[in-house]
This record gives sequence, structure tokens and C-alpha cells, in this order.
Amino acid sequence: MNKPILKRLLQVVVTVGLILYVCYSAGFFSPSGRAEFASILSRVDWVIVGISIIVTFLQNLVSVWKWKLVVVAKRLQGGFLLLLNYLYVSRLYNLILPSSMGGDVIRIYRLGRLNSNMELSAASVFVERFVGMLVLLALSCISLGFMLEGGGQLFVLSFGFVLIVTVTFGWAAIDARFVRILNILVNKTRSGVLIKVSEKFENFQKSIRQVSKNKGFLVKLFSYSILFYVFAIVSVWISALAFDLSVSFVDMVIAVPFIMLIMNLPVSIGGLGLMEASYTIAFGLLGYSAELGLITALLMRGKALLDALIGGMIELGRTGKRTAQE
Repeated sequence: MNKPILKRLLQVVVTVGLILYVCYSAGFFSPSGRAEFASILSRVDWVIVGISIIVTFLQNLVSVWKWKLVVVAKRLQGGFLLLLNYLYVSRLYNLILPSSMGGDVIRIYRLGRLNSNMELSAASVFVERFVGMLVLLALSCISLGFMLEGGGQLFVLSFGFVLIVTVTFGWAAIDARFVRILNILVNKTRSGVLIKVSEKFENFQKSIRQVSKNKGFLVKLFSYSILFYVFAIVSVWISALAFDLSVSFVDMVIAVPFIMLIMNLPVSIGGLGLMEASYTIAFGLLGYSAELGLITALLMRGKALLDALIGGMIELGRTGKRTAQE
């Protein structure tokens, strides 16, 4: 069995295992648990659900503003509405492609084709994502003292994984020694592919270093990232309020970084099961029921599917225009 198939099989096993864990934690295997879930669901406030959807839309706008800031800094073409379209399409491909990074690949490809420059496009997406991960790691320190007891192993695993990935990619994107390592491989192998990769990566690094020297730009970018996570916390809080008005905003400030860290683990298909497990664990550690955590997660997943649906409609419209032109 080759490695891709084995990896996919392991993801399927982990996904099924996580779903079973969530169902067990939420009491789906007992009549009382199912009754509690049904009771929470029956108390849903649809007005608050609508407000939650609006907050998620505003969060998407902040995400695009942050990306637009980098696009302008790199002197790339791409208006706000076009970048918003790319964002929604990326949400569609996050569901289709094997990992949550699939959407970023689509954003890079679309912006790169528009500007005929994949290196600058990749740099714009990388900078936007990298700064976001740094802010998430900083916010996660708030959760650290509250979440270690009871959920410590999963939290430490998630924190460590995100930290290692962030540091590794950050080093590769900035440190010139990485390109020198590539050049050594090029000289040894004389591979045409490696020569092209080395040249493109060197251009990519130069682009990253240029924006990293602009302190005013970095302050704005970090500010947008903080604002993005404020909206992320508010989105989860309001989603939980739709089922239980006693949910504390402060508790969500603690829970959401924990949840978003766990969701970065590449262990399940499209985050299925992992997202729901992160909510049930986080809500449980803060004294809320696993049922409330699960139903909040399902609402959040529903909003993600709505974003993907919008992305799908944009793709269909784009395909239709292309067909009509042909």
C-alpha cells in the first residue's frame, strides 16, 4: 500500500473515531443524552442565528481587508470584491481538497493568474496567513492556564504542531540559507525542476523580506489579524447564545483559540469530527454541556457550508461566463 492511500485510510479511521467520540460525549448513545440534545435544539433563537451569520460575513470582510493590504503592498492587481470572490471560492475547495490548505492554493493560483506572477501571489497569501498564525499562537497563551487541566495533552499537541509549522515555514520564507541549501541540491543533481524551484523560491523570499521591513505595514496587518480573531470569538459566542443565553463572552475568549488550534491538526478529512470534538472538549472544560458544544459546532459548520455554497455559486457563474464566451 503506497503512502498517500495509507495516509487517507488513517484519516478515514481518525475521522470515524472522532465522530464516535463526539457522539459518545454528547450522549447520543443514551436516551437521556438524545433528549438533552433535542431540548437544546428546541430552544434555538433564529434571530440570534441570523445575527451570527452576519457576524461571520463581517469576519470574512476583515479577512479580505487583511489580504487586500498585502496585495496593495506587493503592487498586485485585485480589487476588494474580486478578492472576496476568491475567498469564498477557497472555502469551497477547503471542503473538496484533502486539507484546509487547499483553499490557500486556490487563492494563490487565481491571484497569480490574474497578475501573471505566482511568486508574488504566494507571498501575499503566505504573509497574510503567517501573521494570522502568530496572532493565534499569542491568543492561545490566554487559554493555556485554563485548558491544560483535563484537556492538556490535546492542547499541547495542537499548540506544538502549530508552533513548529509556523517557525519552520517562517524560517524557510525568510532565511537565505534555505535557498542556499536548494542551490547545493541543484549543483549536485543538475535538475531542471530544482533550478526553477530555487529561482522562484528566491524571488518569493525577496518579496517576503521586502514587506517584513515595513513596520507601518506590519502594525496594520497585525491589527487586522487581531480584529479577525475578535470577530471569530464573537461569532462562536453568538452562535452559542442562540441555544443558551448564559454562555459567557469571557469563556469564549478562552475557548476559541483552543478550538482553532485543534482544528489545525491535519488528522481528519476536512476537519470533520475534529471540529466537533474541539468544541465539545472546550465547552466541557469550561463547565458547559458537551451537547451545547456539539450543537454550537454544528451551527459553525453550517455557516462554513454556507460560505462554500456561495463559493460554488461563484464558480458556476464563472464557468457559465467562460462557456458563453467560447
